[in-house]
Amino acid sequence: NATKSIELNRCVFNQMADNPRLSKATDNDDPNHPTGKCRTGQSPDDCEDCRTRPLQDIRTVHFTVCQKPWWCQMCKYDTSLNWSLCRQLHHQWYRIRADLEHAVWGRSLYGPYDFDKEHFYGRCSDRGKRGYHLIQKPYSTSDKNNNNNN
Repeated sequence: NATKSIELNRCVFNQMADNPRLSKATDNDDPNHPTGKCRTGQSPDDCEDCRTRPLQDIRTVHFTVCQKPWWCQMCKYDTSLNWSLCRQLHHQWYRIRADLEHAVWGRSLYGPYDFDKEHFYGRCSDRGKRGYHLIQKPYSTSDKNNNNNN
C-alpha cells in the first residue's frame, strides 16, 4: 500500500555492491559513462551506481555479490568497482566482529592469525572458507567479569 510504505534507497539499505545496469553491464563499467538499462527502472540520469556510495552512508549490507566475509577473500588485488566496495564492506564486518569480542568478552581486537591481519583482524589464517576462524568459546559475559577479577 503506497500510503503505508516507503521505498528505501537500495544503495543505503541492503547494499549489494552490484552494477546498477542490466544490459551490457560489467563489474568495471565507468560510473561516469554508464551503459545499459537501470535495474530500478529509473531514467539513465537518475540511476545511482551503489558501488560509488561512501561507506559511511551505508546502513545494511547484503553479501551476495561480495560473497560472505567469512570466506576470507582477498579482494584487494581486484580493482573493479564491485570488489573495491566489497573489500571495504568485508573489513567493516571484521571490525564489528572484533569490537563485539572486545566489548563483550574483553578479548584483543586482533586475533592470532597473520593472513592479511590488518584487513581480517587476525580472524583468518588463509584465504577461503577453511581459513576462517569462528568466535571461540566461552561466550558468556560472566567470563569477562571473571577474567577482570584475576
